[in-house]
Amino acid sequence: MISDEIREFVNRSYADEHMDPRELLALADRVDRETMPRPRAADGEPVVEGETLYDGEGNEWTVSDVMASFNVTAEGDASRRLRPATARFSHARPDSLEAIAGELDDLSESGEMADETGADMRALAGRIRNIARGRDDG
Repeated sequence: MISDEIREFVNRSYADEHMDPRELLALADRVDRETMPRPRAADGEPVVEGETLYDGEGNEWTVSDVMASFNVTAEGDASRRLRPATARFSHARPDSLEAIAGELDDLSESGEMADETGADMRALAGRIRNIARGRDDG
């Protein structure tokens, strides 16, 4: 049991004044991992520190702290602002017309197809974005 390991650490600390506190911190982390229920994202999956989650708009967030709740930081955000997470985060990027258009752009720029096909794909991506914005520029 973890509590026995903590008692063992304390007993050893009486004999050795130079105990490494990181050992006790590791035990505390185990208590959190093994005894605390994990918060769950909107998809029902448990949230783990360091993993990537996505908000409803498809923006990437990195889980920075997991307790009974969890915080996320914006991917690439220079200020690394913490944001409290709510049920709106998911492990999978939501599908959207913008995401589909982005995939078409990526494919068209991969260099694995003829220039005309790449241009056609970029044109399709533009049409999809126009529909997503509520414009039909045909």
